[in-house]
Order: sequence, then structure tokens, then C-alpha cells
Amino acid sequence: MSESRSDLALDAALQVAGPLVEFLLKEGVNYARFTNALKTVFLERAESVLTAHEAKMNDSSISTLSGIHRKDVRAWRAAGRPPLRSKNLSSAMEVFTRWASDPAYCDASGKPRILRRTGESGSFEELAYAVSKDVHPRALLQELIRLGVVRRQKTPGEEERLELCADAFVPTEGRVEMLQLFSDNVGDHIATAVNNLTGGDPMLEQAVYADGLRPASAEALRALAREIWMKAFREFAREATKSYRRDEGLPDADQRVRFGMYCYRGFASKD
Repeated sequence: MSESRSDLALDAALQVAGPLVEFLLKEGVNYARFTNALKTVFLERAESVLTAHEAKMNDSSISTLSGIHRKDVRAWRAAGRPPLRSKNLSSAMEVFTRWASDPAYCDASGKPRILRRTGESGSFEELAYAVSKDVHPRALLQELIRLGVVRRQKTPGEEERLELCADAFVPTEGRVEMLQLFSDNVGDHIATAVNNLTGGDPMLEQAVYADGLRPASAEALRALAREIWMKAFREFAREATKSYRRDEGLPDADQRVRFGMYCYRGFASKD
């Protein structure tokens, strides 16, 4: 008996969920806790699907589509649909992105410059205030140092200077920031793939795969991928900044774009 579309979709989703479940188990999230929290996701997305199809919206339609009992749907809607909401990147990470991509803070080759800590022009203080006037530059600097993305450079008798750790696109110590980047990046990657599977306006979602490699070859390819990413990151971030400044405040400026790249290295599967 051939599998239905829903069976195939579920099998694919379970394959995708494998690494996620392993991560949750390592973090102490068991099956009961996860499935209980997953109710909210099904309820929110059921509303989205019904709205997209201009279908009737009530407890019964949401329950029928999601498979969640009507009393749970009723309780959720009565509570004001409490959502699972992601947070925007912190001001500290905005400083990091601006420093790594804005020509005002990069040298002729596009690499982030070493900045004076204070001053009116080309300093970290100026950069910090350009990103946020609500958070003091000292607090932003402390957070960036804590996350391991900025290093102090100071010699006796000289003004303190700050160096951006250009490789630190993912904070090494900031767990909250790491998890936020994880959910944002992977979430949009999956949304792109789902859009393409369901006949939406095609979006870029491609990958190159190679196996049968020696460890040294795999490591060399991983190094090449990082080199390519550094170039792509700077160019894209620079153009995104220009576009944002050009479109800021316009009534139809309601779109967002995330451009990413990944390179996985592991053992080849054995059939």
C-alpha cells in the first residue's frame, strides 16, 4: 500500500527532528515536557493555516485541523492566545554585525578595524551610540567581551583599543544568544524549504554534498567554506545596511531577509 502525502511528510519531519530531539534530551527536556509545549505551536499554526485559506475560525475548526481537544483550544483562546515569541537580537549583537560590515569601521580590505574605545569619530563609543542610545557603551562592551566577540588591547601609556573577533559569528559563552541564533536561523531555513515544497514563490535553498573523504580533505573543505562565508557575509551585510537606510520609514517597508550558510562535517552514512 503506497504511503500518503501526510505519511511522507511525517517521515521527512521525523528525520529533521532527530538532531533536535537529541539536543533536547541532552538539555533535560523529555518527551512529556516537549509535547505539552508543542501544543501551543500546533494551535498557533492551525490559526495561520485557517487564516491563509480564509476558512471559518472557531474552536471546532482549530481542533479539527490541529487534533487538539476542543477544551484545550477553548482554554488557549480564552487566555488570549499566549504565544511563543522569539526575541530580537540584542544591541550587543547589532554592534557586532555593524562593526563587521560597515565600511566606516572596516579597513580597505573589508576587515573590521581595531577601534579606540572612546572618541567622536571611528570609535567603539560612536558605534555603540549609533546602534542604541538606551544602552551605555560600557554595558555593550562588557557584554561583547563576555560573549567572547571582542578583545581588549592595551599597552602601558597608550589608550585602550578594542579588537573584534571576526570568527565569532556565534557567541562562545552567551547561551541565550546562541539559542536565539539557533532558533532564528534554523527556523527560517525550514520555512524556506517548506515554502518551496508547498509551491510558494521559489526561494534559494541549495546545498553541495560530498562523501568518501579523508579527514584532512573534509577539514580543508570546511576551512574553504568559512573563507567563502566571510566574503559573502561582508558583502551581503553591507548591501543590507544600504537597503535598510534607503527604505527606512517607507509605508511598504514590511519585508525581512535572512541570508545564511552552513557547512556540516560528520561520518558518511553506511547503507
